[in-house]
Amino acid sequence: MFACLRMKPPYFLNVDLDIESKSSLRSLVRELGKRVTVMFSGRMNGRYCLFVESAGSERHQDATIKALCALIEGLSPSSRQLWDAAHRKEFDLGYESRFSSQRANRFRILPDTLRRVAELRASVAVTLYSERRGEANKTVQRTGASRFAQKPNRTLGTAGSRR
Repeated sequence: MFACLRMKPPYFLNVDLDIESKSSLRSLVRELGKRVTVMFSGRMNGRYCLFVESAGSERHQDATIKALCALIEGLSPSSRQLWDAAHRKEFDLGYESRFSSQRANRFRILPDTLRRVAELRASVAVTLYSERRGEANKTVQRTGASRFAQKPNRTLGTAGSRR
């Protein structure tokens, strides 16, 4: 019965890479440079945080995740130590959900992509944004500001954008 259900795929927006550590991540920001868009870099709740997304032109989830993996895999030994020591390393996949005409949304992550994320000792999260087209939702999609909306004391470093 369920095999016959037609599922409409959610619309892929982007992948954020969120890093939290007890140590400053400033040298990691410098090394990643213009290859990422920095959405936030600084201290939050007593931790050093860095939230970035790929500055490349990848339009598909697996290509974007792999591009970010390649950046981390290519870090210098000192920056790689910072990465390894971070207590939170998360690839956050952003999607616009499309439930209005279908009962379910479905997507998959390729095994090779998951393997690379696991080898970096990182996790995968999924954030679903409503497909409603209200002004507030458009702002979240353009700025990537959803993670900051609940905590007014957070500030954006360089605004990223949801595609």
